[in-house]
Amino acid sequence: MAIFFLCVTPNILNGFHVSSYTLLGHLPDDQWCGVDALQHTNWTLAEKRSISEYELESGGCTIWDWDYEHLARMSYTSALNYTRRMAQINKPTVVSCKTKGSYEYAQPETTFVADWELTCERSIQRTSAQVALSLGKFCGSFSFGILADKFGRKTSFTLGAVFFIAGSIFCSFTPWYSIFLIGRFALGSASSGLFYPAFTMIVENICLKHRTWMSIAFSASYPVGMILLAIMGYLIQPWRYLQLALTIPSLLLILNCYLMNESPRWLITKQRYNRVYKILFGQPCHYDIQPTIATATEISTDKKTLATATNVSLAQKLKNGPLKSIIELFANPKVRRYIFTSYFMFCVTSLSYYVTALNAANFSVSRYLYIVATGVVDIPSYVVPVIMLRYTGRRITTMFLFMLTGVSLLLVLSVPAGSTTWIVSFAMLGRFGISATYSVVTLYTAELYPTEIRNSALGTCSTWAHVGSISAPYVVDVLGALGWYIPTTICGCCVLVAGLLTLTLPETGTDKLSDKVDDAPAVESKPEKQ
Repeated sequence: MAIFFLCVTPNILNGFHVSSYTLLGHLPDDQWCGVDALQHTNWTLAEKRSISEYELESGGCTIWDWDYEHLARMSYTSALNYTRRMAQINKPTVVSCKTKGSYEYAQPETTFVADWELTCERSIQRTSAQVALSLGKFCGSFSFGILADKFGRKTSFTLGAVFFIAGSIFCSFTPWYSIFLIGRFALGSASSGLFYPAFTMIVENICLKHRTWMSIAFSASYPVGMILLAIMGYLIQPWRYLQLALTIPSLLLILNCYLMNESPRWLITKQRYNRVYKILFGQPCHYDIQPTIATATEISTDKKTLATATNVSLAQKLKNGPLKSIIELFANPKVRRYIFTSYFMFCVTSLSYYVTALNAANFSVSRYLYIVATGVVDIPSYVVPVIMLRYTGRRITTMFLFMLTGVSLLLVLSVPAGSTTWIVSFAMLGRFGISATYSVVTLYTAELYPTEIRNSALGTCSTWAHVGSISAPYVVDVLGALGWYIPTTICGCCVLVAGLLTLTLPETGTDKLSDKVDDAPAVESKPEKQ
């Protein structure tokens, strides 16, 4: 149980940063252009905007090119009459706000957008904050996995904790946006460094009786972090204070690293038996445990193999070594068809997962309530697939969840823009479906491919999943600015296609997994039940 709590608490911290972009980097509720020449007049803000931004709908990005120093010497009424009369004779050009003044915001302390003026022509740079997090997850997912296998679960976890704390501190205190992005990248990398070693520790060290519910509870801790994020965001409005509030709990990772032991199973594979004994029994080993020594025949065979390998070309070494499993993914026609379908499924699933997490602004709904709703919906989405998989198999479950998600997201189109409750309800139903799909697709893919290429299939599918997560912020911010319904419509259409493609895959819910590429499962007309 101690192992479980040491592993599950860091995953709550990971949940903080799934939707933190929605609170830390939201667009200001109101923005206008503060014209320098009008700052010392006795006009109200509304009066200034009625002259500089009259009939412009650029959100303060552009203003009329009037002689504002001349207007500032008039009363507001005189200036208003003058500009209206001159506009009928010769309408002035529209210029950028920066040529006449600076951007001003309502409640600028609540978003980092105001600190670095990430609006108007620089609005795409705001999206970079979430992209940096996704890129960090992309790099961390394979680098920390390799580190965990090479140097141990605890070592990888500790390095992830260091990245997490350092990235949090950078994001909290840096005055430069470039350093802020580096901090976000570090947080993304650290989330993988904390998640994968911790999950592996549970799988390797928890008995089969408790492994299922602990794995589900471990995944469910992610949305718990999202709910806590919304509560803290509501109570702490300034974005730097909120980021600091998210940083302080990360210091508990130091305690986790101190109390956590290395995985005994990993130590056994490395033949570090004395350390295993000390972890299991709490005292140094009193026995002389020696690793298995290879026989003379085995050593002789290894030497012959080594001598033969020296005569092989570099290209052949790569083909028969690191690239062998990748080549086998595409060499067999049946497996090649499966892998391209899996790539699309992973990319679409990840895209829809993050779009539904970040889409609060396009729905014109409270950011805090939206994040809470997202977290609450995610929790049962980890439990329902367990029940469905038991009775309907992998293929039918995956197809049903894809269809549920696609239909729900497309139903958003049928709701009038002002019916926020119905819009969010359909979006949350889609969120439930895609969150449930995420766990099923991972299991389905692991069973779909033979043992000799399974890790390569999962690894390359994970890469395509990150393509989806990296694309999601641009879909929400760029395409969402063209139409509030566009992000959900794109996801809904893509998810429906993924659901149909699922029918081209075989059922894998049997007791036997294939080991060789030639033994990969074939599509059957009637799936077997688990």
